[in-house]
This record gives sequence, structure tokens and C-alpha cells, in this order.
Amino acid sequence: MKFTIMVEPVGKGRARTVRRGGKVITFTPQKTRDTEYDIRRLVMDMLINNKLRPFAPKVPLRIVATFYRLRPKGSPKRVLLPVARPDWDNYGKLLTDALEKYLYENDSQITTAVIKKRFGSPPRIELEIKEDND
Repeated sequence: MKFTIMVEPVGKGRARTVRRGGKVITFTPQKTRDTEYDIRRLVMDMLINNKLRPFAPKVPLRIVATFYRLRPKGSPKRVLLPVARPDWDNYGKLLTDALEKYLYENDSQITTAVIKKRFGSPPRIELEIKEDND
């Protein structure tokens, strides 16, 4: 399956823990929740429109994901790849967590992953996911 997900890639934000009125609560940052929701909604729409089904549980999966972000205005043209934050693993974690329980049962099914960060317009995520037969 191949998807182009038209969202601005963001890194997965760390859960925050705060005290409120004597209680300790933990929450995920709003930007992370919003982006995960957008990814999920767009992928589910593509599944439904193309009459595709999610992967079966316990099937090993291979993903190749390319995260395209806009080049910062102050960045020189000779800089070809984004080497600034967010880190590639935060991009990957955001994507795999967003699709868990929707495209596959658990992200532990992912046995091979290739994650790329690139400059590109419009910002988007290109995802290819298939059974891993290695």
C-alpha cells in the first residue's frame, strides 16, 4: 500500500506530567494529538475509498516513510537535507503510533523501517507499507 498523507510532519511530542489540584496527570501535547488524528483520518479515508483492508495481526510489516518539510527561510540552498530537529525517530514514532489499531494491530509488527527526512513543498508524508518477506 502506498499513501501520500498531506499533513505538516511534526515530531512526536513527549508526554507531559503536571500537578493539578493535588492530582498528577499525564497528557500528550495537543499538536501531537492533532497531527496523529489528521494522519489517521486521511489514511482511513484512503483505505475506504480504495476498498483496502488493514493488515492482519501478527503479520511482519516493512515501512518506508519519507517526511517532507518546508525549507526554513534562513536555510542556504546548499543545505540539501534537513539536519535540524525534529529527529527522524520522532517522526517515525508519530506515524507508527497514529496508525496503530487502524492500519495494523500493533506497531510491534513492523520488522523493517526506513525513515527519511527531506525538504519539499508541499509538506507531506509519503508512506509505503507492505508485508515483510525477508
